[in-house]
Amino acid sequence: MAEPLLRVENLCKWFEVRRGLFSKPLYLKAVDNVSFELMRGEAVSLVGESGSGKTTLGRTILRLLEPTKGRIIFDGKDITHLRPKELMWYRREASLVQQDPYGALPSFMNIYRILEEPLLIHKVGDREERRERIFKALEEVRLTPVEDFAFKYPHMLSGGQLQRVAIARALILRPKLVIADEPVSMLDASVRIEILTLMRELQEKRRISFIYITHDLSTTRYFSEWIYIMYAGHLMEIAPTKELISNPQHPYTQALLAAIPDPDPENRKRFRKVPPGEPPSLINPPPGCRFHPRCPYAMDICRREEPPMIDLGGGHRVKCWLYAKR
Repeated sequence: MAEPLLRVENLCKWFEVRRGLFSKPLYLKAVDNVSFELMRGEAVSLVGESGSGKTTLGRTILRLLEPTKGRIIFDGKDITHLRPKELMWYRREASLVQQDPYGALPSFMNIYRILEEPLLIHKVGDREERRERIFKALEEVRLTPVEDFAFKYPHMLSGGQLQRVAIARALILRPKLVIADEPVSMLDASVRIEILTLMRELQEKRRISFIYITHDLSTTRYFSEWIYIMYAGHLMEIAPTKELISNPQHPYTQALLAAIPDPDPENRKRFRKVPPGEPPSLINPPPGCRFHPRCPYAMDICRREEPPMIDLGGGHRVKCWLYAKR
């Protein structure tokens, strides 16, 4: 069996919350005992509400944040506690597409210089080789003719064009792993699917492992083979994209799907059963299942014990007592 490119084992990222001088410290448990595997060339979507821990998980995997507990294994190497100098090779192998293309690109550099910077940092090629790679990257993200875009500055481009530059920068070192954090949430609706389709084409062409972080389940069908549902620091459901959208098992996943706007006016008239309330505090999360205060099917065991991740077959797994054999 093929080895996964990325293996995350019981990963935690807790942030200490300062209190009084003599008080016991509290911790905000943004990511709490998350485990999964990502195969080479595989695209997954990490979906959940704001505050569910998606971005923190992505940044911890990239080692932009120091893990609190657990392990991160990348390409067979344990990178969990490597020091910054020891991570230089990993910075070349794993990259990030940020949410805000306006803030992600330095305004004082032109596009050519923005794309050249990672090549210079990692000492890739001579001047001619770098120029060739930069022009090819611009072609791949369809910013053509490349001579017209290469020497422009970020303020001269639209949001969609800036996000294409951000994608080109993330891919220019030819990484094995890319994490895209809400890459289309700040773009006009008219260009969102265009950008997602472009990323998917590049992902398939280069066989890159991709984690697409989003709060919008409706866009995942355009991008990923798998969907991971995250809530309050936990992974709640994992399934192939088509299976999860057509047959959601966790009550939270069902709620997310129910919240997607329906273009059919007849369907819009129907009452949508969306659970009331807000996500729990991650400083003082509820005992048992973290979704139980909002769950219409909550049982006594849900309030007492955290459910295990239960295998439903076909790669479909769900963290819910409704499916446990008791």
